Amino acid sequence: MKHFIIIIVLLLGACNIPDTSGPLDNFPTQPVVQTITPAPTLSPEEAADVIYHGGIVLTMNPEQPRAQAIALRGEKIIAVGTNQEIMAWRADQTKVIYLNGRTLMPGFVDAHTHLLHVAANYGTDFDGIQQLALANGITTIGTFVVQQFLTEMQNYTEEGKLRVRTSLYMIYNTNCGDIVGDWWKDIPPTREPGEMLRFGGVKIFADGGTCNRPALSYETSPGSGLGDLYLTSDQIADLVSEAQSVGHQVAIHALGDRAIEAALDGIESALDGQPNTFRHRIEHNAILRPDLLPRYGEVGVVATIFATFPSCTPFDSPSPEPYNQWEWAWPSLVEANPDLHIAWHGDDPYIRPISPILELYGFLTRRQAEDDRATVCDAPEWIQDDVLTVEQALPMMTRESAYALFRDDEVGALTPGKYADLIILSQNPWTENPETLLDTHVLMTMVGGSVEFCALGSEAFCP
Repeated sequence: MKHFIIIIVLLLGACNIPDTSGPLDNFPTQPVVQTITPAPTLSPEEAADVIYHGGIVLTMNPEQPRAQAIALRGEKIIAVGTNQEIMAWRADQTKVIYLNGRTLMPGFVDAHTHLLHVAANYGTDFDGIQQLALANGITTIGTFVVQQFLTEMQNYTEEGKLRVRTSLYMIYNTNCGDIVGDWWKDIPPTREPGEMLRFGGVKIFADGGTCNRPALSYETSPGSGLGDLYLTSDQIADLVSEAQSVGHQVAIHALGDRAIEAALDGIESALDGQPNTFRHRIEHNAILRPDLLPRYGEVGVVATIFATFPSCTPFDSPSPEPYNQWEWAWPSLVEANPDLHIAWHGDDPYIRPISPILELYGFLTRRQAEDDRATVCDAPEWIQDDVLTVEQALPMMTRESAYALFRDDEVGALTPGKYADLIILSQNPWTENPETLLDTHVLMTMVGGSVEFCALGSEAFCP
């Protein structure tokens, strides 16, 4: 009889542990009483250092998209699964943290930003701008540098101060098209797993944007001209071939359709029929002429794209009809190339605000939400239907951006063996109602198993 009563008590206690195998929208958000079975017999070397359980785990792993819990040891993830499966990794010294229905997912990976070298624009320094990125859930970035800034970053990293994984791309020419030189040839690329500072490749400007104008095949107004193409396809092919000869990836700024065509032609010529194992990239891809769409998949380039259309602060006058249908045509790019690697880039400070959550909102709605999240600007009517689904957008902001930076074996998804670069959000961003994103906030940001940001009041989530 005594054993029977113990079994009944255990069963009733187990009912108090939420089951996330069903619809995630039904997951409780209020504290519940938990019954945790005794820790299994594991040595300190075998056991997890930290376990998060009782939440929604968005893994970005297509083979296991969702889970309930995750186990961490040192810098890395050791297991992802159900509450019961992950509790098997617990020992006496393990820190067990109850998520209480919150969402845990990979940190955001921004494949193309300028945050570090424009820190002064935000009235801060390297320390402050990193904290801003971490507070917004950004754990990995790619940025573009001149030689002096590269040296500054090396020194900063050697001092142990770099807290966001950073890939540097050395510029061949400036945003105005002025050639800087071939200094980048003396700096080999690095691919050391887990490194905080990486030399990723070479940045090339194919047309104007922040200086001069994008290279278009039409005039935006009578007499305006076709914009500024800095490099021909043959010149790009030569540069890409040079970069390949020393192992470098190339990232080509191309806003206008003429620049995109030159970049596609140049990369294709340099690859000479071989697959794009260098993961050469085209940045921005803003004006997508319809005949160029299938060429992305044919060449195998990596495309990086904007999320938030600048409705509150437009860049310039929109293109006239019918050319405005070519602007930011992301669904058409996805439809034409279902297997293409497409990555998100914030391109801060040129696109505001600095918030991947609000960038995701932009992907899903085409509306722009300002920093205060109370000011929301509708996009022009002609682009309102160019939205992505959350199933398309979130992987672009994590797994696919990691691929663009040669970091996909390390970060971007929550799988055993990858680094514990992850965030906890106040609610689930995988939602059918994008408006809820305006009330979603980062509670904790972790890089390599170390908490680098903890929101006020969220200390319970921050081991």
